[in-house]
Amino acid sequence: MEKTLGIEAARARLGDIADHARTTGQVTHLTRHGRTVAVIGPAHAVQPAGNVKVMLFVGDEDGRPCALPAVPRIGDTFRLFNDEDEDSFWLVVAVQWDLGPNGEAEVNVLLDPHDVRTAERDATENADHA
Repeated sequence: MEKTLGIEAARARLGDIADHARTTGQVTHLTRHGRTVAVIGPAHAVQPAGNVKVMLFVGDEDGRPCALPAVPRIGDTFRLFNDEDEDSFWLVVAVQWDLGPNGEAEVNVLLDPHDVRTAERDATENADHA
């Protein structure tokens, strides 16, 4: 069961639409100028249309295109391998959306070095003090 609703009309009813999706399983397509721009539905039913194309900015390097299953969130970690198969860990510190004049979007993900051992130690210490 699917429904279509203009994005402006949906704005004021977002909470109701989300609750309705959760309780009934209904998927609602939000449109702008007749084109679907987003979908609201129960989490298990709404899947990305495909891989999300992002630009990864690793430290001070130039951006590199990458396809991911979803847009990363701040605090997520990446394990990257170099040509010699050595790994390093990186932390997502920012996610920036660039929107063009014709609706095209680009997602930029900024990564900083991440020391996994330090993070694990800090998490253990914080748990001990809780």
